[in-house]
Amino acid sequence: MSLTLRINLVLVALLLVSSFWLIRSSNEARTLFVALGRAQTQEKALTVEHDRLQAERRTAATPLVVEELVRKRLGMFNVKPDVTHYVQDVPVAQDKGKAP
Repeated sequence: MSLTLRINLVLVALLLVSSFWLIRSSNEARTLFVALGRAQTQEKALTVEHDRLQAERRTAATPLVVEELVRKRLGMFNVKPDVTHYVQDVPVAQDKGKAP
């Protein structure tokens, strides 16, 4: 084999290898670009969900909502004079020499 034929064969082999490498890297770049688009879409959806949950949390923390939940779930109610029990202070006799 002549030297020019060997050089040409090596150059053809290098050309084929570089072509396959270019095709592979293009395909990988395309795949990564699609994955990036999906991740950005998911990020936007999560941001919207986060904002919605923040607004819901702020709404749930208002005094009217808390009072309504307390009334319904715990059965609590506002203090009224007819259901108020007053405790009178009764003096206790203390014996000297004994600890209370």
